[in-house]
Amino acid sequence: MKKSVCCLLLAAMLLLCLPAQADKLNDMQRRIQYGTLALYENMVYGYSLGVYRRFVMADDDWTQSRLEEADANYEEGDDRLYDIRAWYSTDARYVIDIQVKEPTCASFEEEIANAPHYAEKIADGFSEENHLRQLHDGILRETPAGVMLETAVAYEMIADDGSEQTVVYVYYDIYLMGVEYCFCLYDYEGDYESAQIMLDAMMQTVSFGLSV
Repeated sequence: MKKSVCCLLLAAMLLLCLPAQADKLNDMQRRIQYGTLALYENMVYGYSLGVYRRFVMADDDWTQSRLEEADANYEEGDDRLYDIRAWYSTDARYVIDIQVKEPTCASFEEEIANAPHYAEKIADGFSEENHLRQLHDGILRETPAGVMLETAVAYEMIADDGSEQTVVYVYYDIYLMGVEYCFCLYDYEGDYESAQIMLDAMMQTVSFGLSV
């Protein structure tokens, strides 16, 4: 399958099962500014996880428009997007999105093996001025739901005030129940370490197998 730019999936050849480490100061700062984690449950696609209480969830109209946009732009060989949910921080620094999609590869192992070539596969969606780059070849992270694949890329964009800013995009990826789950976080201040800590805290609460 052709990797879609909207999913920004990266896999890893570095088979390192490394739990992310967050120091106490960062954890305290995160709790003060963004709140503790509150449970979000998606009964249709069978997952739950904690999302920061002070993040604002995108409404149903936004979600529906993104799904319609994905359908309209679908081309043969793309990964079909089944569902997307998003939240943003009120300071405009972070965006969280969770995507449920058609698996890109025949297996999770193949996804891992293709890791070093991710930026090449999505490069058509960026210009040279974006300076798209991979931050690592991929890391396997331990979560309560099993091992997931962490992806991290960065690129430059022009902010509303005309200045250039670095965006870091980090996500955890897993294949389950015939679909691919992507748990993504954008940091518009370009700090990989902070973004990774934020996302990993959420992913340590993830669970699958919910049903109505």
